[in-house]
Amino acid sequence: MTNIVVVMDMNIGFAKRGSLFSPRTEKLIHPISDFCREKSEAGWKILALTDTHDPADIEFGAFPPHCISDSGESEVVPEIKQYCDIVLPKYTTGGFFEVQEAAKDDSRLDLTGYDEIHIVGCCTDLCVYNFSIITQKYLELQYHHKRISRMPRIVAHKSMIDTYDTERHPAEEINHTFFGHIELNGIEVIE
Repeated sequence: MTNIVVVMDMNIGFAKRGSLFSPRTEKLIHPISDFCREKSEAGWKILALTDTHDPADIEFGAFPPHCISDSGESEVVPEIKQYCDIVLPKYTTGGFFEVQEAAKDDSRLDLTGYDEIHIVGCCTDLCVYNFSIITQKYLELQYHHKRISRMPRIVAHKSMIDTYDTERHPAEEINHTFFGHIELNGIEVIE
């Protein structure tokens, strides 16, 4: 069996410091680190996708500047990075397209080759949601066209996924809604 853990945005700029730091993301560090260690020891691949931006990035129209490529904020937190086989910068809220592009040169990133794809990290309603939904639909299409013979299992780990909390972005409500949407799209949500 070939499995992969996709660690979403567990970087310095979200989990330790920076304009989009969240204590909710910081609380994910140790559970994700333990999970990655366990799965790495079992032979799973560990892929970390990490938000990386240029100073004039288009995303800064919606969010304050964050995770500028040379600021150190794009670095995966060391507690998790030590278990990663691949660290891939991502420039979009999701990272699916970055994985697809990089898979042209690195077969470990070909998501059709995995039996299970497990997703952890932040944020529930942004990068985790976008990556999981686009990945699911891409794999469904590959299966429909018989380019793959079985549908990989995609699993979102609710206890190791969270989002930030502000007055205009109530984390508990957002998590409830988006985990529901993730599940409705055929992705397994487990505690």
